[in-house]
Amino acid sequence: MPPKISSSEWEVMNVVWDRPSLTAAEVYAALPAGHGWKQKTVNTFLARLDEKGVLKVAKRNGVNVYAPRLRREECVAAESENFLQRVFQGAAGPLLLHFCAQEELSGEEIEELQRLLRKKKGR
Repeated sequence: MPPKISSSEWEVMNVVWDRPSLTAAEVYAALPAGHGWKQKTVNTFLARLDEKGVLKVAKRNGVNVYAPRLRREECVAAESENFLQRVFQGAAGPLLLHFCAQEELSGEEIEELQRLLRKKKGR
């Protein structure tokens, strides 16, 4: 099971998943404006993600280059399962009902949900 990733580490990983093989400076530059972090903070997050086995590090011209070791989907699945267990005691139905009631959904999203539910019902 993938390790637990903090919200700040998720921000860093989203950059690395979108653009693999980045230096720490490139990760820092690609982060959304307004996070308020210094380069040293980003370096700390990268080191933690490496220690957790989420990133792999290689040297390129004497500089660390970071790439994902785990796929985004693996980490999303683990985080989703953790959230489902913690907040909804493992019950997916109440989770779906909650988010469908609370969030605005596009027509396309509603159609996709309807397709998935019809497929589930047909099982």
